[in-house]
Amino acid sequence: MRSTAFPRLPSGIRGTTFEPVKTLRLFALLLTFGIVTAHADDALKAVQTRLARMGYYDGEVDGVWGSQTAAAVRRFQLAKKLRVTGELDAETLRALDVKTKPGTPPKSRAVALADIFVGGPYLAAPPEFQVRTVREAQKNLKLLGFYEGPADGQPNAALTEALRDYQKSNRFKVTGRLDKATLQGLDLLTLPPDY
Repeated sequence: MRSTAFPRLPSGIRGTTFEPVKTLRLFALLLTFGIVTAHADDALKAVQTRLARMGYYDGEVDGVWGSQTAAAVRRFQLAKKLRVTGELDAETLRALDVKTKPGTPPKSRAVALADIFVGGPYLAAPPEFQVRTVREAQKNLKLLGFYEGPADGQPNAALTEALRDYQKSNRFKVTGRLDKATLQGLDLLTLPPDY
């Protein structure tokens, strides 16, 4: 029941408020399945410290990879004109002047929230805003008949496929990401007051 014409969302479908309890439940689930790690990493602490001193990171320096660290890495990569991956690749570590033991880069295993925003206007947005935007995209795609997964604000394979189907149906560039055209089509191209 996918529409071939450009769909319009019913009035009133917009962003909702951040739900910290659901986010904590999701984080616990991700920890359980090993998608994110909760152990401290000294090299990652050095990265967080360096990013904080340069003004890219304002979270806790705890050596744990999370959405705030990933967002700070992306902001740093953008500012330094590096390839934006949100990961601590060799190029980024060199630019940060963070030394690691050979063969032991800092751990950055996490659900890559930012991946779904690559090529769009919200790549450097705060993680809370990105989660809210993904959640609203999931809800809107579900209402339009493109998505059947959970509206939890976390990217997943079903969301990527739904975005691809939606983009193809509307003759947008098929990226599987929340780029500008897709955000506009889903009525999600708004800026938060602090962004």
